[in-house]
Amino acid sequence: MDLLDNYKKAWTNQPEDTNTYSALEIYKLAHSKSSSIVKWIFIIGLLEFVLWSGLNFLMPEDFYKIYKDLNLMTFINIFTVFHYLIIVAFLYFFYKNYKKISLVDDTKNLIKSILGIRKTVKLYVVYNLAMVFLISIIVNITMFSDSDLLMKTMNPENLSMDVNHVLTITIIGQIIALIIILVFLWLFYKLLYGILLKKLYKNYKELVQLDNLN
Repeated sequence: MDLLDNYKKAWTNQPEDTNTYSALEIYKLAHSKSSSIVKWIFIIGLLEFVLWSGLNFLMPEDFYKIYKDLNLMTFINIFTVFHYLIIVAFLYFFYKNYKKISLVDDTKNLIKSILGIRKTVKLYVVYNLAMVFLISIIVNITMFSDSDLLMKTMNPENLSMDVNHVLTITIIGQIIALIIILVFLWLFYKLLYGILLKKLYKNYKELVQLDNLN
């Protein structure tokens, strides 16, 4: 049982004429904890943006060779710029949520703010997973739409091989890789944001109970 639970238990068991003061203390503690959680959501989002951007720029030139050979670099560059713009927009909303929740001065508005923040974070996670899935599908459809160019890229020395077998193995490999990446990202986001959202939701339930008791 944490400090907020102790405050709530003490408040419900005390004389009626002291309830107002204790309710205010409970609200202040919930507000402080919620504000701290939202601040960390913004900080983690910012660090995540720096991490993925850094990895993208540190990738060796050979990593993009197959995309250049398949004439996909223009699409990838456009998508990258679009994706960064969307992520920056989410970071702006994270920061805005932090500033907004810091200025909230009553229980009902704090409850409303917490619900909005949880919705924004969940949308952020869904967006990232959806974009990984979508970009993988588009790139693979483009790659396999011209099997001759794909085989020429994968087999520049023109060695004798069963084209259908190679393409089948490649498709299966791409599907497995996509599943692994999506599972990894889901676990990554669940660890990063799931714990914070769980704590935020706990504050939300405490505030709802406090509001109902008033």
